[in-house]
Amino acid sequence: MSLWILALSIALIAGAMSITLFFSGLKLEQLRRSKEKAARNLFIWAVLFLGAAFGGIEWAFYLLGYNLFAFFAFPLVAFFAIWFAFIVWLFERRGERKIWIAFLVALAVLTVIATNCMNCLAFW
Repeated sequence: MSLWILALSIALIAGAMSITLFFSGLKLEQLRRSKEKAARNLFIWAVLFLGAAFGGIEWAFYLLGYNLFAFFAFPLVAFFAIWFAFIVWLFERRGERKIWIAFLVALAVLTVIATNCMNCLAFW
């Protein structure tokens, strides 16, 4: 089995888990306001799984020879931007700006590392 297929499979599983967690958090938030902390925790985990899915996609394309940071793959960048806009909207609606700003900082740091050290992604 090729390594890029494994990376895409992991990304697919992480993406499905992220969507499930977002959906569960939104449903939990609708049920009761007393469950806000539980919904917040689900949203944070959903964002982490979404990041894992994006990282898996990026890694799989890197293993195939495509550097997503070097050439501008508009549909994929638009996909990432729309998901990040959803995350910003979700946390702003809940009044939790610090959380999405922390994720934005982490995303910026990881992007700088990924653009300056593409060989760090190859483990062998």
